[in-house]
Formats: sequence, structure tokens, C-alpha cells
Amino acid sequence: METPIQILIVEDEFITQRTIANQLKEIGYEIAGLAMSSEEAIEVLNSKKVNFAILDINIQGENDGIWLANFIKEKHNIPFIYLTAYADDDTIKRAISTEPFSYLVKPFQKHDLLTAIEISILNFNRLHPKKEASILLKHNEIFKKISIANIIYIESDKNYLKLFCEDEVYRYRSTISDFMKLLPNYFYQTHKGFIVNSNFITGFNHSFVEINEIQIPISKTYKDKILQLLEN
Repeated sequence: METPIQILIVEDEFITQRTIANQLKEIGYEIAGLAMSSEEAIEVLNSKKVNFAILDINIQGENDGIWLANFIKEKHNIPFIYLTAYADDDTIKRAISTEPFSYLVKPFQKHDLLTAIEISILNFNRLHPKKEASILLKHNEIFKKISIANIIYIESDKNYLKLFCEDEVYRYRSTISDFMKLLPNYFYQTHKGFIVNSNFITGFNHSFVEINEIQIPISKTYKDKILQLLEN
């Protein structure tokens, strides 16, 4: 079942913190927590489900946002981005060393923030392909988490893929070859434009696999491998 992305916002300027939270909630995100210091952020991380973190670098308390990023990398497997009003070389070098998924300099526009989140989620999926039982994607302007096991089959559509689930069809910006790297071994590529979840296959022959009444083609390139897998 899909669930909205839960975001932690760590920002010690009250107005900026609330503005970011309101912008994200307007398009369907959920706010896991708001924090003004690393200590407050850790309380949220340890007590709530957090999928994504937005970290201001210069925050209240002894430990700054870069220290917090290192904590997140060590203890929590989630993507994070930085916000900062300071873009000096030393700060940038320290921030880059934590391998953030994006870095925004204040002031920034709403579009910049949303783009940074989208790109960060896509890159996180590519870097952690088999550690997650779900993927994060953008659907109807909202980021969602969907279970990989619930994907029935995948069809290429130009620069996107269509992910067919039982109750919805999602679009995901990726190539077939890149997306295969995200999937467990019960997914089979049957054609240059199709991947199927073998758990949903109800029949097959030399030309196609069948999922209920849907026929998905098998090309010559994949025929021998697919038939061997399905016949065993």
C-alpha cells in the first residue's frame, strides 16, 4: 500500500521552518517532525518513521547539520539534503564529505526545493537498489512509497516506465536496464520494453507470458532464458 513520504525538517529559523513545512504539506507530503537542533532531530529520528531529511547546516546547539548528516548516515539509511545561507569553501567541503543528495543555498525557490527532493530520491534508489523492499517515486505531484513486490509488470514509455500495480499505474523516470538493478530476482525482463513479476504469471508460451488476461511479449533475445526460468 502506498504511503506519503515522511520528511524531517531541521531548521532553526522559525519562519523558514514553517514555510518549508507548509509548502511540502500543500502537495501531499507528511512532516515526520520539526527540529531546531541536532538533539531535537535525533529524538524525531529515534521515535518516528522518517523517509527523508532536510538539514540546515547552521542550527542551534553544539552539533551542526553536518554532524547530524554523519549521524544519519551511520544510524539511518535515508536520503538527506542541505540548506544553508553560507556557501564558503570550508562549509562546502565539509558538507560534500558527507555525500549529501543535494545542497541548496538560501534564499531558494519552492521549485528548487521540490526538484532537489525528487532528484535525491531517484539517486538514493539507484545507490540502494536491493536494500529496500519499496521504492520512492513521484505520483500526481506527491512522492509515494510503493512495495516492489506489488508491481505486476513494467512497460517502457519513452523516458519513463509504467509500473502496473493492482490498484494503480505509476510513472517512474528510468530506463529498463537501470530499473532492473533495483529489482529482486523474481522479476524477469521478457523484452526490451517489458519486465514481469514472475509471482503474478498465470501462463506462458513461446511468444508471451500471461498475467490473467494480459499478454506480455517475449522477444527472441530473451526467449531461451525466460522459457528456461519458467519451465523449471
